[in-house]
Amino acid sequence: EPHMLFNTLANLRVLIATDPERAQAMLDRLIAFLRATLSASRSGRHTLAAEFDRLSDYLALMGVRMGPRLQSRLDLPDALRELAVPPLLLQPLVENSIKHGLEPKVEGGLIDVQARRDGDALVIVVRDTGVGLPPGAPPVETGFGLLQVRERLATLYGAAASLTLAPATDAAAGTVATLRLPWTPD
Repeated sequence: EPHMLFNTLANLRVLIATDPERAQAMLDRLIAFLRATLSASRSGRHTLAAEFDRLSDYLALMGVRMGPRLQSRLDLPDALRELAVPPLLLQPLVENSIKHGLEPKVEGGLIDVQARRDGDALVIVVRDTGVGLPPGAPPVETGFGLLQVRERLATLYGAAASLTLAPATDAAAGTVATLRLPWTPD
């Protein structure tokens, strides 16, 4: 998303004058993120570990911007690290969590990304503790990021993959995005 890049560059501009060390760290993360993103966009698949690495870079960039308002946790079991997945599949979901969930919430919150095997499926959950979906709202089907992810899933896996978005049902509130991909260990 171009707005992420422009916001990051604007934050860098301010940090260069006020906190050069933090600006350097942010610039290093941005370079790593852009290099990996360009490389991933040219390949059809990469490891789930590489996907989580890109999320880590992206969350570090957003952490400089949001400060302590953004907390994150990435949970990738070792047994799943080498699984092949489409590149940049999770980033739009994490971007949505920040843009629609945490940024509007004054105190921010947590983004928690977890991967697990569930029978013949790889399940990846992106959960935020942000403002959440309005109660009784119809299922969210649109929005650029969600449409992009759904189109890629349909193209790559047909009906064997899915993306659902639902309100969190515990006290922490927020939104839960759940990806189900067919288990393909090759």
